[in-house]
Amino acid sequence: MGIKARRYADILAGAPEYVTGRQDEWKAFLTTAARNYKYPYYDQLMIYLQRPEATACAEYDFWFDTMHRYVKRGAKGIALVDNEGDSPKLRYVFDMSDTNSRQGRTIPIWKMEPGYVDAVIEALENSYGEFSDRSGLAACLLDTAKVIVEDNLGDYYTELRGVKAGSLLEELDDLSTETWFKGLVENSVAFIMLTRCGIDPMDYFSDEDFAHVYDFDTPETLSILGGAVSDIAEMPLREIASTVLS
Repeated sequence: MGIKARRYADILAGAPEYVTGRQDEWKAFLTTAARNYKYPYYDQLMIYLQRPEATACAEYDFWFDTMHRYVKRGAKGIALVDNEGDSPKLRYVFDMSDTNSRQGRTIPIWKMEPGYVDAVIEALENSYGEFSDRSGLAACLLDTAKVIVEDNLGDYYTELRGVKAGSLLEELDDLSTETWFKGLVENSVAFIMLTRCGIDPMDYFSDEDFAHVYDFDTPETLSILGGAVSDIAEMPLREIASTVLS
């Protein structure tokens, strides 16, 4: 492993200090993750630690060959740790703010508009069942988070039980561990969905809703929390994106 790759790997290992040490840090991470929801957790984390304001990231070749945009001279790439080879190495992505187009090409980033709400709600109901409260998009997103977390949390919780030794979760019984984990994942998934759809999540959550994030204070427990939140939130957001873009 190169020196730079080792340094960034060490940063990932120290992630709990930067991400779950304070509730505001966790919510700030979720805000970055909402804008970059197609990336897996570790990539989202690296983007947050280096460029928390990033809105749309891609590799150089994608910007140049697919989007016909060039990376500005002097732009600094965001390092992501690639673990697929024999040893970790770095690859770099650039935020759209690092790029420009001589042809004036715009970047097709979807945005929720009032006229899309009914179609989005219908698409979500087709996948996750009818909503008990159809009073607005926010209520439907909150319901979606409950359903999708309930359906997908099992494997992540099993992994969490196996690695919670040495963390603040260690002294909890299994029921309390599951309850705290499920509540935090559900609230975090809903936070990401609301944020990406242009709704202020703090109108629906208080600090108490994220209080247990402090207990995910080891790299292993944070990895499972972050992975669960990232993986689960991506599913409905891809569906919402497809509906909006169509």
